Amino acid sequence: MHWKVFRLVIGLLSGYLVINWMTTVIPLHSEEFVSESILNPFGFLAGSMMLAIGMFSMGGLIGDGILAVKNIVKGDEGSVADITLAIICFGCFFMLFPLGWWQTAIFFVFCLLYGMMSFSSTENKENGQT
Repeated sequence: MHWKVFRLVIGLLSGYLVINWMTTVIPLHSEEFVSESILNPFGFLAGSMMLAIGMFSMGGLIGDGILAVKNIVKGDEGSVADITLAIICFGCFFMLFPLGWWQTAIFFVFCLLYGMMSFSSTENKENGQT
């Protein structure tokens, strides 16, 4: 349980750093984004690394929450703590939203996709598929 709370804190911190370190070019034109990434490579690379770290930490918690809900619906034993942490993850996205809406949207989509992929891979392992 402590590990999952630590992952939640790391995911929130990573999301905050993604918002601060990724360049903001509005309106988004590919030429301006590429030139800003070339002129400021530290911000782009550090933001990309934080995006990956946050995606793995928050996406895993979302996947655990989805799996717990699935187990409860099937009648098996599911962890209420996993469901609670998944709901808190969504609350963290709402906390990050005012800081940078498009960075938070990208962060949320990547975390949600990774959570669904980890959920489907766990489901395949349970069915004996690889």
